[in-house]
Amino acid sequence: MDPIGTITQYFPFIDEETKNVLESVMSEASDYYDFIHRMCEFVLKNESPILVVYFTLQHMMMALEYKSIEMIREKYEAHQILGPILFFASVYQGTYEDIGKVHELADEVIATEPEDWISLEMHIWKFEADMRNYPTTMYQTSTMDKIQELIESSPHFGFYEGILNDYMEIRAHVDGDTDERLRCLDRGLEIAEKYNDKLRMAHLLIRKGNVTMNLDRKVSRESLEQAYQIVDSCLGIPAFYADILYNLSILDAIRGEFDSAIKGCLKAVSIRERAGLNSGNASYYLSIFYNAIGEPESGLEWGLMAEEQFKSRPYLINRAILNQIWALILLKKLTEAQALLDTSRESILKSGNENQLAWYHFVTGVMEMQQGDLVLSPSSIEQGLRIYEKQSSAIFMELLFLHQLAKIEVMSSEGETVVSPSLAILEERALSDDLPGFLGMSLLLKAEVSILNNDDALLREIITQLQPLSERENLQFLKPYLEILLSKI
Repeated sequence: MDPIGTITQYFPFIDEETKNVLESVMSEASDYYDFIHRMCEFVLKNESPILVVYFTLQHMMMALEYKSIEMIREKYEAHQILGPILFFASVYQGTYEDIGKVHELADEVIATEPEDWISLEMHIWKFEADMRNYPTTMYQTSTMDKIQELIESSPHFGFYEGILNDYMEIRAHVDGDTDERLRCLDRGLEIAEKYNDKLRMAHLLIRKGNVTMNLDRKVSRESLEQAYQIVDSCLGIPAFYADILYNLSILDAIRGEFDSAIKGCLKAVSIRERAGLNSGNASYYLSIFYNAIGEPESGLEWGLMAEEQFKSRPYLINRAILNQIWALILLKKLTEAQALLDTSRESILKSGNENQLAWYHFVTGVMEMQQGDLVLSPSSIEQGLRIYEKQSSAIFMELLFLHQLAKIEVMSSEGETVVSPSLAILEERALSDDLPGFLGMSLLLKAEVSILNNDDALLREIITQLQPLSERENLQFLKPYLEILLSKI
């Protein structure tokens, strides 16, 4: 592989022995992913210098490659400098301990008065620990001050500014500050490009693709495609391939292109499973996609899968359970759905998580609709919709909630008077924002209106509009519904 800054940016200040090992393995590797595995093999076969072991673990962590870390732990865990990184490896694999222990482990290393770059590494680990639990655990100002002081102490430490901006983007995300998130990402990308840090460039581009998908889908797709080029040309990291596919799937889902969204997420799950990685997020979205297109059997299956995968991140489990409840309602298993909703209610309300609360209102509204309460049902859906509209960072969820609200409004109409302002809004957004799948879903609801009104002429007109949409490769989910409408003519 060609040298990349992800590895070489440390060369100006690390010892020659460590540098020589890294250079030698890099020259033999085909890409960064191969480099990581060769480094792992090297430290397991040899009694390696401890900084070689440290960099091996660091690169494995950055590439989300946890499988072999436990073998390295068994051989080298007595070395103090490895304490923080090994602790984080346990956390990311689901072994939960007090994250504050990272401060204790890092401070033990700092107390030995190591070289400045090692001290800087330890302070970065402390800051990552704070950001992981932010705002439950506020970051220590002294940690931030020390990081800045150390960065400014040497011209060789400039690349750490990119790492710091990476974590500051996490803080901005939790704070709900999208503008600051983008500023952090752009600053981080500028620094990563300057130092040829290919891994962090790809990572930040994936994050930018995720952030901008609700602001500018063109920028989002360009960011994800650029990330793919980097991963494919020199990194080869399975987790990154999977994350790119997963984010592209959500981009497709925003347009209502559920066939390609499902296909992309299934590929992401497959890649992550082969690499021994958690597939909770992709499973969660697969559950949503299948429920949205009226395939709740699969929606329930993937909701259960997401719950299993989220066991290492229990704060996300309610998301998976809410999808299961939605699927059970669609399957007309209302008693089972109600029991699950009742048992999860307290945990959801106490979490303070607005996304979970929005989905709680959504499934409550769907339940009320199925129970025939068409007065309370729209109110519940609207509460969830208002949360997402306020966030302005989840267009796909807004569209799903708006579609459900339109469905309730159509169902609650009496006689020949069908009033659905939500349907009008959904159709307008689908037309103006080029969302063909949601346009198809709007037309299906309009077809229901025409059937309620016994308006065959309107039904034929709607079918004429639906037909070409259903023939698109990514909108095959519309076909069964179109066939039902054709049978009614």
